[in-house]
Parts: sequence; structure tokens; C-alpha cells
Amino acid sequence: MFTAGVSPSITKVLDGLSISGRRDAEALSVNPYEIATVITLCEEPIEQRNPAIRYLYFPVRDACPIRVSWLNAILTAIEESMARGAVLVHCGVGISRSPAVVAAYLDRIGFLPFAAALHYLETLRPAVAPSKALIESIKRELTN
Repeated sequence: MFTAGVSPSITKVLDGLSISGRRDAEALSVNPYEIATVITLCEEPIEQRNPAIRYLYFPVRDACPIRVSWLNAILTAIEESMARGAVLVHCGVGISRSPAVVAAYLDRIGFLPFAAALHYLETLRPAVAPSKALIESIKRELTN
């Protein structure tokens, strides 16, 4: 499982759920974190370097609203993937899309409400700064 302090760029959120940037997701040819699934939230897919890892790709544009159907598909993918093992959700540098979507997931499972989940993620990963458009669209979708 993930060992705290091994990589300052991969942030453990919960047991079995971490966030990072693209570079760390692509560097998992060796997998000391025992990641079973990598969920990519970048506009372009990443290079899949480890055949033992399941890679899921959801092209999410940064600083843009996210559609409810797309958000629900991603949240379902996180939930189903966590049943299979550790999950890494990443975006370009791990400060906007991945934290915002993981905060929505934490809200969905009842861990913390969305705003509190974002604050929690900021304590774990101080650079977290999701775009306003993304935050507003997620808030809207969570309240519907």
C-alpha cells in the first residue's frame, strides 16, 4: 500500500485513494504504491507503462464546467475501482481537476461535504486550487 513520504507528489487521501499529477501517474512502471487503477482526468491520455495497472481515461478540460453525466461516470469509476484495489486519480499537476473530483467523491460517500472535502484536501496537498468553473459545476451537480 501507499507509504507516506515516499513521493511528495502522490498524496494519500484515504486508504486506497490518492491524487497526483500526470508525471507521477506515468512513472508507475514500478509500482511501490500497489496502485490497481489509474484514473486520468487530463485532456490527453497518459502513457500506460505498467500492464498490471488498469488505466481509465476521462478527458476533463481544466477551468471548464463538468457535465453531471461525466461527473457521475467518474465517481462511479472511482467507487468500482476502489473495490478492486488502490486508486490514483490524477490530472495535469494534481491541483485542480483531481482534487475537485475526489472532493466530490468524498461528498458522495458521506466522508465530508464537498466544501469541507476541498479544505481537507488542501491540508493534505497545500497546492490544491481547483478552478472556479469546475467547483461551481460540481456544487451544482451535487445539490441536484
